[in-house]
Amino acid sequence: MNPSPAARPGTTGPGSPPPRGDARPAPAGIAARGWGWRHAGRDAPALSGLELTIRPGERVLLAGPSGAGKSTLLHALAGVLHADGDAEAQGELLVDGVPAAAGVAGLMQQDPETQVVQARVGDDVAFGAENLAVPRERIWPRVGAALDAVGLRVPLDHPTSSLSGGQKQRLALAGILAMRPGLVLLDEPTANLDPSGVTEVRDAVVGALDRTGATAVIVEHRLDAWAPHVDRVVVLEPGGGVAYDGTPGDLFAPGPVRERLIAAGVWVPGFVPVLPERAPAGGGAALLAARDLDVARSRHGAAALTGVALDLAAGEALCVTGANGSGKSTLALTLGGLLAERAGAVRALPALRGRGETADCPFLWRAADLVGRIGTVFQEPEHQFVAATVRDELAFGPRLARDPGTRAPLFTPAEIDGRVDALLDRLRLRHLADANPFTLSGGEKRRLSVATVLAAGPSVLVLDEPTFGQDANTWAELALLLREQLDAGVAVVAVTHDRNFAAALGARTWAAASAQVAAAATVAPGAEAGAPASGMSAPGATSAVVPASGKPVRSGPGLPPRPAVLPEPRAGLLEASASGRGSVLGRANPLAKLVAVAAATLPLVATLDFVSAGVVVAATALMLPLSGISILQFLARAWPLLVAGLFGAWGTALVGNDSGATLLDLGVFTITEGSLAAGLATGLRAFAVALPAVLVLASTDPTDLANALAQRARLPHRFVLGALAGMRLLGLLVEEWQTLGMARRARGVGARGSLAQRTRANLGQAFGLLVQAIRRASRLAVTMEAKGFGGRPRTWARPSVFGWRDAGVLAGGLAVGAAATAAALAAGTWNLVWA
Repeated sequence: MNPSPAARPGTTGPGSPPPRGDARPAPAGIAARGWGWRHAGRDAPALSGLELTIRPGERVLLAGPSGAGKSTLLHALAGVLHADGDAEAQGELLVDGVPAAAGVAGLMQQDPETQVVQARVGDDVAFGAENLAVPRERIWPRVGAALDAVGLRVPLDHPTSSLSGGQKQRLALAGILAMRPGLVLLDEPTANLDPSGVTEVRDAVVGALDRTGATAVIVEHRLDAWAPHVDRVVVLEPGGGVAYDGTPGDLFAPGPVRERLIAAGVWVPGFVPVLPERAPAGGGAALLAARDLDVARSRHGAAALTGVALDLAAGEALCVTGANGSGKSTLALTLGGLLAERAGAVRALPALRGRGETADCPFLWRAADLVGRIGTVFQEPEHQFVAATVRDELAFGPRLARDPGTRAPLFTPAEIDGRVDALLDRLRLRHLADANPFTLSGGEKRRLSVATVLAAGPSVLVLDEPTFGQDANTWAELALLLREQLDAGVAVVAVTHDRNFAAALGARTWAAASAQVAAAATVAPGAEAGAPASGMSAPGATSAVVPASGKPVRSGPGLPPRPAVLPEPRAGLLEASASGRGSVLGRANPLAKLVAVAAATLPLVATLDFVSAGVVVAATALMLPLSGISILQFLARAWPLLVAGLFGAWGTALVGNDSGATLLDLGVFTITEGSLAAGLATGLRAFAVALPAVLVLASTDPTDLANALAQRARLPHRFVLGALAGMRLLGLLVEEWQTLGMARRARGVGARGSLAQRTRANLGQAFGLLVQAIRRASRLAVTMEAKGFGGRPRTWARPSVFGWRDAGVLAGGLAVGAAATAAALAAGTWNLVWA
């Protein structure tokens, strides 16, 4: 039995002091009175008639079968469900006696990628507190305390894009803690984490709740890790309300309630579905072999795993295990014929290759030949969906599958219908046959993604986390279905952290360990004691940072907490990077740099001559050492401008007014001294106008630019920060395009063949990217709304200041403009455009 909320250490019991430096949030109470919700486009409600009361400070574990409405309830409590379109709500759902509203609760969603809003770790953690108008002097101590609480020990300026999935889960939790909400809502916070990651994130959550006393509602399928740390367990029933409500001891103790929970598919602590014994398979034909294999996301990218040697035979199961980020998924994609080997070889042996296929490398096969021989289930099910209904999704692969020798279809229409019906029943998807695949719950999407691959009858199955999001019943169904495939001679490769699943398949295991994992275990650059960019230290360590005053503030055992960041972040927080943020220009105010660029290039708008343009180009080159950008980095950004300038110069030289001596006579075109001078002036002018902007953008962090535009230029913060989040989303879509291409190839859609075939494939992939972009944007919008974005005036953790450095940058821009004008006048080349 757990202590009551009032008696638990760190909560709001009598005599409990608030956290140092900031007030403790008041824990929230929850009341649902006949509440229900029906999603748009669905006939049946996700929840109906919910009656539930949660006392302030309670920790509640929300359980139930897949599709029971657990995530829906969390989104409603976070205030991010809206009754628009034909979505419908009923009854009341109150938080502290008022309808649930955005910004009151802290919400962690299932997808780590769409919980990240900002490009830098510190800014992302601060985002929610800024939206809640927390005073600036309180935000950075909150950020440091939150990052320490979740154990995310990276510099505050560490790019969020380089974090692993587990680190992004910690980052999302830190952002919630920095808001100091009275209600914390966690939707499968340990999803897809390795076992050590599960424990670490669980302990981070429990420790944070101990310190803040906040009410917590946690959704998880696997209850073992959480049961000892919660006060109540509430079990939902699909489409209805509360099926069971009690303490973990009451519900999980041996007896009829525990048995009924097991029958409903709840992962009761200590319970693993018992499957019939299966004799280990052996003696099957060899199907696939890897030798001296190095794998990477791109052929010339850094290796995720090296020296892999594997053999796979018919009827054999192989489970690939290892820590998050160890290269397991990359290996699976390579074995599935979706990524080219970086080095070494993956070879399909004759039993898999068949008579009609000459290539022994699966990556070289046509998509229609691949889908009937190797099927791949992706970690994100939505990447695989290509049809409008669940039924059509299951029929898609079998319709495309071809015999590599005869090119004849592998299945008749009647066979396809039979396979689809069998899978709908077996994986409990019959009632969703006409539903859009994207509207399914997380567990339903996972089952569908597995079924789409099984439908084409491949000889090798490659699955990435196939049991994620499954209740105990659907887990057992999936395991039994895969065992039947093994008995039929299909080989199974599964990337999984689920040891029980590996045991159920009778699989041998192969542990992945990469150089990247080893590197991640070391101290991050800048995180060692004394590094001002770090903002945190290892437990028990004594460290120092040097704030703007120059006096170190020490912390460690028995010492007060140190500030998480300097009062003026630009004075010492920013670390040097490839973008030049730590350089002289990188630390300058972005608005000052933009105004300086305008001042330097304004004369070029008035005149068309090569002297003034040459002065601006020379001045930009001289500024490179101040920008922190190497010549090669600069050229990589500026070469399109150079090419455009050359084309402009050539075109003007050909068609410009002739004057002076003829230099080249091409019959139709003639180049003279006058036209050549005009061409040089035009090309160099176009190059010179854009070149300083390239230098400024290369040395400017987008977050700093957004802060400056909102704080100094007074642009609406909703527009500026929304655009910043959109820029980050665009960066994700580049990787999304590659993943969608692989997923469509795994479904039998090829990007080879005739021009018409390639065009259709690319159009379909572009539509898939559009769908994914909309869904990611929607989830990101939910994250931002849950953190209070746009609902009230906000504060800014990083002040956009204007100092002597910025005045110098402005003066430099004016000096360049004046020098360009003076040089053109002195040389007699000044040529007003309108004259």
